[in-house]
Amino acid sequence: MENSVLWIFLTATCVIKGVCGQSVQMEAGQSGYVGSKVDLPCIFINSIPPVKISQVTWQKVINGKKQNVAIANPSLGVSVAPPFKDRVSFKNPVVRRRTPSLEDTTLTLSSLRLSDEARYICEYTTFPAGNRENTVNLTVYARPLTQMSLSTPTLVARSSNLKTPVATCLSANGKPPGTIRWDTRVRGEATTQEIRNSDGTITVRSDFILVPSRNTHLETLTCITSYNQETYTDSVTLDIQYEPEVSVEGFDGNWYLDRQNVELTCLTDANPPVSLFQWRMLNGSIPNSVEIRDNVLSFKGPIRYEVGGTYVCDATNSIGTSSAFMEVSITEEPLPQVGTGDVISVLGMLLAVGLILGVAITVLLLNNRRKQRGEMDADSTDSAPSLKLAPPPASRKPGDEFQRSGRVYEDLPNTADYVSYRLACNKDDYPEPYSPPINPPLSLPDSPPINPPLSFLSQHAYTHSNNTFSPASHPSSVFRYPSLPSLSPPPGLAPYTFPKEQYV
Repeated sequence: MENSVLWIFLTATCVIKGVCGQSVQMEAGQSGYVGSKVDLPCIFINSIPPVKISQVTWQKVINGKKQNVAIANPSLGVSVAPPFKDRVSFKNPVVRRRTPSLEDTTLTLSSLRLSDEARYICEYTTFPAGNRENTVNLTVYARPLTQMSLSTPTLVARSSNLKTPVATCLSANGKPPGTIRWDTRVRGEATTQEIRNSDGTITVRSDFILVPSRNTHLETLTCITSYNQETYTDSVTLDIQYEPEVSVEGFDGNWYLDRQNVELTCLTDANPPVSLFQWRMLNGSIPNSVEIRDNVLSFKGPIRYEVGGTYVCDATNSIGTSSAFMEVSITEEPLPQVGTGDVISVLGMLLAVGLILGVAITVLLLNNRRKQRGEMDADSTDSAPSLKLAPPPASRKPGDEFQRSGRVYEDLPNTADYVSYRLACNKDDYPEPYSPPINPPLSLPDSPPINPPLSFLSQHAYTHSNNTFSPASHPSSVFRYPSLPSLSPPPGLAPYTFPKEQYV
């Protein structure tokens, strides 16, 4: 009796306060693809002391309603609901034993269907703790089916230049839907639409639209479908049908009288191939000497003037008919032909001349660049005078500016320059006695003066005081030659005026 009361107390405590620690551990979500299998883990964490597991029930919740999926009972065994009979089982084999262990009741679903996507409950019934449960969300994906095809069996290039769907790419029944893009050299545009199916899947359709033409014939279109980081590719080659494109060849401009074995050929580009060639001649009929073989006109025997004219080739396929013509003229004599050797010689000469001109131009450009660089260096040197070295001053001796070997310059320098009165007046045509004296007279030590003293004043005499010069107040004086008994001044000589004196 006491033990029963204690057990009831412990059970009530575990239920109310959760101190015993029973719990059901499950993952929040699981996913799988249609047709695959997936495990839904369910682990019971028991308490100490452990409680007794009476039953484990798996349920599926649809629109708020619960539907039993499988039950594991220690006494009755395992049972699975009929809708899941062949696709549901308990992963742990000990659950299926006669004396089972129900702590791990992970459920395995095989051959997944889109309808399996739902919320699933794993519920544990224990005694005396009561029920414990947890839930897991199952997501089911559907890989889309990729398909690519030409939009129409026959694509025809028309002159209307209308845009036409030429290829279609499908990503059908995908969940979630796939994405489609195109890879091609052809200029066009794509239109895409999504179609939602009744089972929850989505079909994506993309059409590639362009103007069919002969230029897009045999071009490749590649459809690239992406789904959940998976990529699928598929390609088609465009088969564009168009009417023939015709040209006539064979006339080299040198058909002359009596020439033989010449012919005209009608060349075509068509899809489907040309089924009929027809030759005719404008403003006349084809001469009897001309043989028609499908797309070839053969001129038999020596040709004459009558075979000249305009020849027309008509080419027809299932799409249409196109034409081309060739004007044939006949000359009396063959035109001069330029031999292959002559052509090679001319090309060689042209190449040599071009090479020589190239070398000459290169040398000229290099010389011009070198000259410009020298001018730039000279300009940079002139723009920085501080960098140029001043030339050393020339050595001069006193009196070199005025006298050399006893002679004087005929022209005096600037009157503001310093001059020697005696040297300035010592002209060649005057005798030394008439040279003006210097006041004060020059004298050597212990020697008498050479000439008697003679006083004179300059035009602008200056006085010197404290390193400054100031002009004297007396007027300018004019030197006059002295009167000597034995000599007389030269006739016609005007009085000499001394230049301005300057201290240096």
